[in-house]
Amino acid sequence: MIPEIGHIFLIITFVATIMQILFWIYNLKSFDGFTVHILKRSALINFLFILSSFFILTYSFVISDFSLLLVSNNSHSLKPLIYKISGVWGNHEGSLLLWVLILSTFTFLISIKNSSMNSKLLSSIIGVQTIILCLFLAFILFTSNPFERVQVLPIDGRGLNPLLQDPGLALHPPMLYIGYVGLSVSFSFAVGALITGQINKEWAQQMMPWISIAWSALTIGIALGSWWAYYELGWGGWWFWDPVENASFMPWLIATALLHSVRVLEKKLVLINWIILLSILAFSFSLLGTFIVRSGLLTSVHAFASDPSRGVFILIILAIAIGGPLILYALKSSSFNEHKVQFNLMSKESAILINNLFLTTATATVLIGTLYPLFLDAFNGNKISIGPAYYNATFAPIMAPVVFLMAIAPLLNWNQTKNKNLSKKLIFLIIATFFGMICLYMIEQSSLFAFICGTLSIWLFSGVVTDIISKIKESKIKFNKLRQFFFFISKINLGIHFAHIGVAVFLAGVTGEQFFKTEYNGRKNIGDVFNVGNQSLEFKKIKMLDGPNYKSQTATFNLLKNGKVINKLKPEKRFYPTEKSQTTEAAILTGFLGDTYLVLGDGNKEIGWSIRVYFNPLVSWIWGGACLMALGGLVSILQNRKSRKIIN
Repeated sequence: MIPEIGHIFLIITFVATIMQILFWIYNLKSFDGFTVHILKRSALINFLFILSSFFILTYSFVISDFSLLLVSNNSHSLKPLIYKISGVWGNHEGSLLLWVLILSTFTFLISIKNSSMNSKLLSSIIGVQTIILCLFLAFILFTSNPFERVQVLPIDGRGLNPLLQDPGLALHPPMLYIGYVGLSVSFSFAVGALITGQINKEWAQQMMPWISIAWSALTIGIALGSWWAYYELGWGGWWFWDPVENASFMPWLIATALLHSVRVLEKKLVLINWIILLSILAFSFSLLGTFIVRSGLLTSVHAFASDPSRGVFILIILAIAIGGPLILYALKSSSFNEHKVQFNLMSKESAILINNLFLTTATATVLIGTLYPLFLDAFNGNKISIGPAYYNATFAPIMAPVVFLMAIAPLLNWNQTKNKNLSKKLIFLIIATFFGMICLYMIEQSSLFAFICGTLSIWLFSGVVTDIISKIKESKIKFNKLRQFFFFISKINLGIHFAHIGVAVFLAGVTGEQFFKTEYNGRKNIGDVFNVGNQSLEFKKIKMLDGPNYKSQTATFNLLKNGKVINKLKPEKRFYPTEKSQTTEAAILTGFLGDTYLVLGDGNKEIGWSIRVYFNPLVSWIWGGACLMALGGLVSILQNRKSRKIIN
């Protein structure tokens, strides 16, 4: 009976959202305090009902209630508790329920965090959020009911896909969904502004934290997915330009452009139409990613196997969510009064605008690479795949100028004000980069691409250092007191510096992993010693072990230095009896300067075992850089909030 209560909660919420939308539309021309109060209360009720429904589904997974089809298909009584819980969103229906829970949470937070906003604009934002919520609730109730019962009660469940039984995948979907759904807030801000015609600097200030939260969560979500693919799939890489990877990367690129554009609007009342368009596109790409993953158009380890009817339903949602706002944008975009300001080429806003153009162009290249094989298959049945070669030839050259300008933009001033010390800053930046290039050249002379990628990393890091040093000189603060130091920190935009350093660290990691990797493939037997780069490995033993819900063939390799054992690596091949599938668990020895990555293949004592070993220099810097980027987004929220309090 308890699961039926969860289903009833969803039905009640769906009906309630329809009534709320009609109420909002009816009062669209004459909003008062009572109308806003009703919409705020409705957002709270929606959140509580969906939260209760989600808790009921989670409880069903925890107690292994196999009378529910979803639990029966995605759980097992022997599964560890963490994977029982992550099994809630490790499938199509449960992940959609998590989606609407996050959506209702954001809507509720908007209603309580923006009390100072104009009533008509706030009501329109909540109204647009409620429309999105209503559409996804309809999707769940009519095509993807998570509380469907089984006709014959099974003895036990089928278990969760072994590839998803991993801590990284337990956290990856929630973070990704916070990013996806968080972009609905900027979308609703944009559509609300189109409906009401009310847009100003305060509008940008109120929207900025929501974009930063979504961008930071999306950054962490993508990084977690990449990290999971690196250590779980056993292929030794971290990014394959898989269509589902691209589906999360495209909204991140647009959100990056949006994040920087809103900063321009905060300073100067310009780029209004561009920001509204980016807000619509960012969430539209999130919905497009949902369609790609769930429509059954492609096969991917990341994709949900879904029937075409669900894809059609998402396509309808996509058409409504994109088509309606774009039509409204075409009708209303000319009504906004932007300040007519002539952009100076050597100004901060010009650098941001140019980078915006590069970021949107880069998004277009990823979109073409993702959808072209699908369109070609639909038109003539030819099946092709577009791999890293296409993206290396198109995406990488477009992003190089973005990184170049990222180092220069913080050194520039807003507006057309003269920057007396700009030439000195640029000279210092060039000299610092030049010395870094010499060091890089001494390390590697054979690869031009490695040299370019490494130089961009040095250039960007030097740009951050140059900006901080110049700010110290301009502030004329002597750091003889701790109070003065913290005062200076509060004055500089620490969030941007964290994010830019994160990009520099990420590029350094990419340079090391892509261009300095060493690899060994071969067959080895117990007792063999072999070299990989400047390291030696000894195949010590192999044995069978029992896990909580799997059987493991585990090998032990000794990492040797000067004949002495300095560490051990234990790669596995796991067999899951319930799911009747096998996974490869790589043994990874992570260090600051690189990873030793060992994969055990098939074999026996007669012919030996297939062994693959990689040494991936600086690979952990890739995810460290992503964490710094996300931290930068969160720090900027705190700094902007503190500065607004000081102003007020």
